[in-house]
Amino acid sequence: MAQPVVDCVEAVQAQVAPPGQVVMLTPTGERLTQRVVEKLAREPRLLLLCGRYEGFDDRIRRVLNPWEISVGDFVCNGGEVPAMVVIDSVIRLIPGVLGDAASAADESHSEDGRLEYPQYTRPRVFRELEVPEILLSGNHQAIAAWRREQSDLRSLGRHQNPSHDKAGDPGWDT
Repeated sequence: MAQPVVDCVEAVQAQVAPPGQVVMLTPTGERLTQRVVEKLAREPRLLLLCGRYEGFDDRIRRVLNPWEISVGDFVCNGGEVPAMVVIDSVIRLIPGVLGDAASAADESHSEDGRLEYPQYTRPRVFRELEVPEILLSGNHQAIAAWRREQSDLRSLGRHQNPSHDKAGDPGWDT
């Protein structure tokens, strides 16, 4: 039913200025990427619409003219989980949410095609696998260079080797 949804959105938009960018979570929308997340984070207010079952009456889309976004090439039971993905990814870019603003700048997808370097925690040795010595050296320049090199290797390997994409494997049940 279109009317209750449109009435609700218009009532929410009328409560506070600015009215907010309406975002419709739908498998037919623009793919959610880090660049899209960055654009969403610049919006002063977002209103997320979550469909259920067969999605939205198309008149809702035509009347509200929302930004249609998809979290991937799959279908969920509803838009609630995709909305959580949008919220979780956008909120990280809001100033003051992360303890260090630079934290969001040096991650996977902070640059198109770039994956983050490997992470290590304690203990120093786990099942005979050791934290690389360079990370324990205290040499911040060398650590930064190692991280960039590892990021490059990871990014290149993932994007040139489709073996992680089981959908392209003829032996994979799809």
